[in-house]
Amino acid sequence: MLTLYRRVKSDNGKWTDQKVNEGRGIKTGDIKGPFLVRPWVNGVQKRKPLESETFAAARLAADRLEKELAAPTDRVDADRVRLDTTIEAYLEQKKHKSPKTLQQYRLALCEFRDATKAAYLHEITVDVLRAHKDYLVSQGFAGKTVDTRLGILYFMFKKCGVTARIPTDEMPSVETEAAVPYSQGELDAMFRVMTPEEKVRYAFFLGSACRDREVKFAAWADINFDKATYTIRAKPDLGFTIKNHESRTVPLPDSLMKLLKGRRKKHPADRWVFEENGAPGNHFLRKLKQIAKRAGINCGQCRATISKWRRGRKHMINVSCATGPHCEHILLHRFRKTCATRWIEAGISVRSVQHFLGHKSLETTQLYLGVTDTADLRAKINAAVAV
Repeated sequence: MLTLYRRVKSDNGKWTDQKVNEGRGIKTGDIKGPFLVRPWVNGVQKRKPLESETFAAARLAADRLEKELAAPTDRVDADRVRLDTTIEAYLEQKKHKSPKTLQQYRLALCEFRDATKAAYLHEITVDVLRAHKDYLVSQGFAGKTVDTRLGILYFMFKKCGVTARIPTDEMPSVETEAAVPYSQGELDAMFRVMTPEEKVRYAFFLGSACRDREVKFAAWADINFDKATYTIRAKPDLGFTIKNHESRTVPLPDSLMKLLKGRRKKHPADRWVFEENGAPGNHFLRKLKQIAKRAGINCGQCRATISKWRRGRKHMINVSCATGPHCEHILLHRFRKTCATRWIEAGISVRSVQHFLGHKSLETTQLYLGVTDTADLRAKINAAVAV
């Protein structure tokens, strides 16, 4: 989406281009022109005035212009469009995405630009994409990573009229991870060694089934102590957007609410539930892996190569979860899966769980529903197949 700008006169009497903020909750009806956009054309950012006096008319005009720029006028002109120009224009259109998503787009597209021999759009063929797929595989990327990065390329090419695709049967296999909730034994071991600060933090993950950033940007204003709920809302001032762009409210268990009430009394002036030095808390996964190591529940088999700074230089070193907090099976997302599974076991409908998790698709929700721990089902198993 092309960004709208207004021509405004600054205090020193000079005219400047001022970005128009727009989005959910921002009133734009009273904004007056003149308006303009600054699209990228053939690698050069140009100023394009819009003959619109109202914001609504300017937004329509900008959207029409974006479609005109994205659609090739004829095959000859399209054949001459440079790949690097297309990438810059596409990233400009996607700049409203979250910083993390935009970074992923930029990485995948620039990686392709630097690795391929193709310089123009008309040179993109199935063989070019096959060569890039082989390059990604040779770099040691997992099948899911290869699939994701090629998918980003396909989105951009589709917008430019390029239809080349690698046949599905030639793509690397992508393992669908089974939902593996934490067992009660694993939870008991970790919570036993946690500090009071760590207990309330990871009880929040377990009791709300929220994602990492949804916990990071949890504000006290989002907690309803009367109804025992947490409402996940965007925080535009910090660039936090909600997945699927829909706020949702999640019920919290009484045990978690008791911990939150105690924490609120100790931190009455904080904005964030997990505040650190005036900012939202961070590095929740790294801290959880350290807890798991203290609790002695690492599998002892994981091997990884990580970077560490030593004497002003970054060194790559080999590590093992037998001796350090590096177990690949300790994940924040497993709290989410644990909570979802237990909601279902408690008799909460799948549709309700889908809403609590913030999923658009019921199929996605079903991937989060783990199998009940066998130990908890022992009595029923014995009764079902008694001999």
